[in-house]
Amino acid sequence: MIPSPQAIETKVQQVVNDLKAYHPQQVILFGSTARGDADQYSDLDFVILKDTTQPFLERLKEVALLCTVPGAIDFLVYTPQEWRQMQEMEAPFAQRVLTEGRTVYEAQP
Repeated sequence: MIPSPQAIETKVQQVVNDLKAYHPQQVILFGSTARGDADQYSDLDFVILKDTTQPFLERLKEVALLCTVPGAIDFLVYTPQEWRQMQEMEAPFAQRVLTEGRTVYEAQP
């Protein structure tokens, strides 16, 4: 059964609430859920921007341990500098996230 848009949004907000403990600067939902064409097999895909000195894989572990929401959820954590560099290089992945993604959380300055 395909989850309703309301059920998806509730799950996204639950993930965001968990991620607030990580103190991200921005959380972007991308992929089929952000495009609106998710099906029962779709996962949630997030890009998280955070100023950190942790190695890339350590960031992923840290975020995965914080998330209590069940189901298939993928996280990619970049520093703002890494993300800016990917955009400047016009990396296809960054372009796709910028085109289809939507910001679901942004820290207040």
